[in-house]
Amino acid sequence: MPASINSHVTRLHRFLPFSAAHDQIYEEYQTGEDNLDLATVAIQYAAEAIKAGARCIVLTGDAGHGKTHMCRRLVETDLLGHHPERARRYLLESCDGSTAIPPASGVDCVALRIHKDLSEIQPPSRAAQLIEASGAITSEALVVCANEGRLRAIISSDGAGPACRSIAELFNESIERGVTASSDSRIHIVNLNYQSVAAHSDARRGSLLRRVLASWVGDGRRWGERSCGTCVHELDCPIRRNRALLAEHGAESESRLNRLEEIFLVLERLGNVVTIREMLMLVSYLITGGMTCTDVDKRLAGGGQRTGWQHAWTFYNLLFQSPPNLPADRTDKGIPVLAALRRLDPGAIAVRRVDEKILNRGEVFEPGQQDLQFLAGVGSRVTVVDAALGIDDFNGNPQTRAEMNREAEATGLAVAALRRRAFFDDIEGVESVMVKLGFKYGDVFLKLLEGQLQPHERVRIKNIIIAGLHAIQGLRIGRTETMLYLVDPAFGKASADAAIVARQIPSSRVNLQPASSAWLGGPDSRWFMPRSVDWIDRSVILRVDERLGVLKDLPLDLLSFECVARAASGYVSEEFYANEIRRVRTFLGQLAEGATEDSAQITVFMRGQLQNVSLDQGVIQVGGE
Repeated sequence: MPASINSHVTRLHRFLPFSAAHDQIYEEYQTGEDNLDLATVAIQYAAEAIKAGARCIVLTGDAGHGKTHMCRRLVETDLLGHHPERARRYLLESCDGSTAIPPASGVDCVALRIHKDLSEIQPPSRAAQLIEASGAITSEALVVCANEGRLRAIISSDGAGPACRSIAELFNESIERGVTASSDSRIHIVNLNYQSVAAHSDARRGSLLRRVLASWVGDGRRWGERSCGTCVHELDCPIRRNRALLAEHGAESESRLNRLEEIFLVLERLGNVVTIREMLMLVSYLITGGMTCTDVDKRLAGGGQRTGWQHAWTFYNLLFQSPPNLPADRTDKGIPVLAALRRLDPGAIAVRRVDEKILNRGEVFEPGQQDLQFLAGVGSRVTVVDAALGIDDFNGNPQTRAEMNREAEATGLAVAALRRRAFFDDIEGVESVMVKLGFKYGDVFLKLLEGQLQPHERVRIKNIIIAGLHAIQGLRIGRTETMLYLVDPAFGKASADAAIVARQIPSSRVNLQPASSAWLGGPDSRWFMPRSVDWIDRSVILRVDERLGVLKDLPLDLLSFECVARAASGYVSEEFYANEIRRVRTFLGQLAEGATEDSAQITVFMRGQLQNVSLDQGVIQVGGE
């Protein structure tokens, strides 16, 4: 029986940045079966806003967030009701702002004038004139797309008028207050940089990442008798194996999909922005590893090695380690998120009770599984070793340094793969994903974001954070301190044993809250930032009340929060957390400089105690607490 070519695998290959046919990544070039319909909150928000009377929708965000896709979907059934083929023709021919696109017959909606990329208009003043012209037309709505830098240039250019000034005011309000619509609800800003590919939606099953994965690996028609079922290599194909691991093992497949979602939630909360385009490339890469059906046939045909090499193309290894056909620099350049994912590799984390089961006893996984077969040099010969039985069989009797290195390399690959498989299969379910990935305070971070802490627990966590802020400044003060001491920036870290305290802030004026509740207005509004995109809270806001309505905020993402919380124990690695520590010290220095108290006393931290120093009739007096 000859090898067959699965057209779906060929289609997935066109979404890979290392493929010559990768143009299908871009909305304008998608045709036929490559067409994607991605349901997002942003599309729904824009459609509802226009139906409610909006006359200008500004879509902003980095390249790849789906601005062009949103334009097509608004022309399609989501708003104007046109057939997909006609909607794509409008996208290619009528989305330059020159003409208004009417609704389909029988659809009650205003016409849309769309410009899918304002960067194409030079100079920026011409783009500003397009926006200004829309203000005088009441029978249609304008939808424009621009990245944040271009948008700022346009609304501050010479051609800017009342409409651009309204957008500028709304843009600032969206950042300060979280609102996305002007006071009359005629202008809306949808900032896709806040969009998450791993956020759960109440109206849809799972995140966008999960829905794309479920579509591409879960549709049995794409992997059945007419494609993979007639292929002589079906049982030995790593691409087919990835499909099986993610879609054919019932509860185990669900666990693996859940783990993928959770890893991406962690990734985004570490400050990484994953665009929809990057997510599509990554999903294609996880399923195929950059291989086509022809590549698999070349490896297996003609008496080639049938087993022992496929593990390198298994999805949980691809996520953290490049396969032999794609060097790391090539994958990282094509899909930048892979470089960030490697820092979350569970294969590099040793948990004794897990390693004991999967490495020593080998009692977890069924033997004979394709993704756990490894080519290993045992002594002077090369053989296939089943890692499901543990790693004892990797140990031979090497006689030369080359044999020792080969044995060590094979063992290392097997150990990392077993740990990753154990992580995705949730072998040790007693701990959370955060703990398994090495974040000691990750669960606390999540509970703060989700509002799951009782008042006394919130106070305890706040005391830990305050203690961490003290440690970062070089102050050795216990966790029960109810005052936040701020070291004078001119003397900060000058000595580990002495520092001048410029200001003291009671802990009652320090608060920790999720980003969505830290905005000064909007949570009860229909037009609110978290309702405009697929949203997750990515940071805890450390808010200091300066009195008289002045609030100072320090956003702490997962890594920054972990840094400050770990510092409370008295030590933090300044090399590893260099960026986070620098940002925290800058914020604390600005707080210290804002001190308005006028006192003849100076507070000094010395030998682990706070001392008050004053000058009285020419005599220096020192008093301690």
